[in-house]
Amino acid sequence: MKSPAVPLFNAEETRAMIDSIAELLISDLNNGNIKDVAFIGIQAMGVPLAMRIAELVSDTTGDIVPVGALDISMYRDDIGKRKTLPLIHPTEIPFDLDDRSIILFDDVLHTGRTIRAALDAITDYGRPKLIRLAVLIDRGGQEFPIAADYIGGKAEVENPEDFIAVSWQETDKHDGVYIVS
Repeated sequence: MKSPAVPLFNAEETRAMIDSIAELLISDLNNGNIKDVAFIGIQAMGVPLAMRIAELVSDTTGDIVPVGALDISMYRDDIGKRKTLPLIHPTEIPFDLDDRSIILFDDVLHTGRTIRAALDAITDYGRPKLIRLAVLIDRGGQEFPIAADYIGGKAEVENPEDFIAVSWQETDKHDGVYIVS
């Protein structure tokens, strides 16, 4: 039997982490050329984060940052080892990746395997100038040499079998971060 989700960050704290990521990105983007930047959210939980931060960037700078969505299901290194088939989401990248600066978004960074798969997928669509990683939560435990450039917050999970779940207003009708056993 699954244990109930234990709240780590409430809606207000989650929004503050999103604002923090946006502020860091805006600071970095204003030092470069924001016109050459695009955001890509990893399906499904990285997409709302990318969309929200793109909106905050637009509200603050007046610049529109294009946002894409990337499904990495078929790029995962455990595709043949899972007991069930993955739920495939659409990949929608409505812009050219070549020579563009990409900010890749996901909700939680843990082992780094999802990000590795996303990097493989992105290179099938083009050759970006650079790729940076933004995550809402870094829970540690990376198995690959992958680190986020923009982090909303960090969370430690005592039991390695537990995972961190993010709820978004857009998909779950509320914002929050939880530990689920």
